[in-house]
Amino acid sequence: MRCKLVLTVFCLFVCVVAVAKEYRIGIEQLDYYPHYDFKSAQPRGYIYDLIQLYSQWSGDKFIFVPLPVKRLYAEAGALTDFIYPDNQAWQPNLASEGAATKKYSDPVIYTLGSTMVRPENADMQLQQFKLLANIHGFSPTLWLPLLSQYKIRILEVPDAEFALKLALRGRVDGANVEYNVAAYQLQRMKQPEALVAGLHLPFSELAFHLSTEKHPEQLKRFNRFLREQSHVIARLKQKYGLIEFKHQLAVIPPAAPGAAEIRK
Repeated sequence: MRCKLVLTVFCLFVCVVAVAKEYRIGIEQLDYYPHYDFKSAQPRGYIYDLIQLYSQWSGDKFIFVPLPVKRLYAEAGALTDFIYPDNQAWQPNLASEGAATKKYSDPVIYTLGSTMVRPENADMQLQQFKLLANIHGFSPTLWLPLLSQYKIRILEVPDAEFALKLALRGRVDGANVEYNVAAYQLQRMKQPEALVAGLHLPFSELAFHLSTEKHPEQLKRFNRFLREQSHVIARLKQKYGLIEFKHQLAVIPPAAPGAAEIRK
C-alpha cells in the first residue's frame, strides 16, 4: 500500500513537471519603478512581484526579457511570448493581421500620465508652456496636437530621473512622467514636494496590459488569476504605494479620458 502511495505521488509530480511551461515576457529596459525596474542589476517592482505570484499560482515559469523601448514594440512579438506593458492605443499603425491576432489581458494596473512642474507653476496654462522633457522612446500623445498650436518644443531625455531633474532646475517647463514614477524619484532625491502635476496640462488615466499573439489560452488563465487573487493584488499595490486614479490625488488635475502615450 505504501509503495502504491509513493508511486502515485511520484506520478503526480512527474505530471506537474511535464505540463509546466516556460514563457518569455518582453519588457521595457527602463527604471520605471515602482511599476518596474529592469535597468538595475536586480529586477524589481510591482509587475516583477505580480508575475512571481502568478508563476506560483499557475505552475508555469516566466522569464523577463528587457529590451530597449523601440525594439520591444517592434520586435518582441518574434522574440518573446508576451509584452508588458502594452495598450492597444499605443500601436495605431499595426498591420491588420497583427492587430487581429494580438490579444490583451484585463488591466494589470492603471497609471497616471502627468506633466510634472514646479509648485509655483501648478496653474501654468498651455500658452505659457514652452519646453517639455520627455523620455526617449515614449511619444506623448496628448501633447502632439498642441505642439504647433502653442509653439511647444519637446526635449528627449534618457529616463524619468533626468526629466525630473531638468524640471527641478527650471531647464524645462515640465516633465512628462507617470505620477507614481515621479513621486518615487522625487522621494529618492529627498525632494518629495518639489514638483506637482500641472492642473491645466495634459494628464491621463491609462491601463497597462499584458499582451500576446502566441498564447491566448495563457492570457485567459492570467485574467482568471487577476480576478481570483484580487485581494492579494490589492495588497501588492498597497505595498508599492501605487495610485491608480485621479480622485486618489490630493489635488486633482483634469484627466483626458482614453488618452495614451504611444511607445514608438
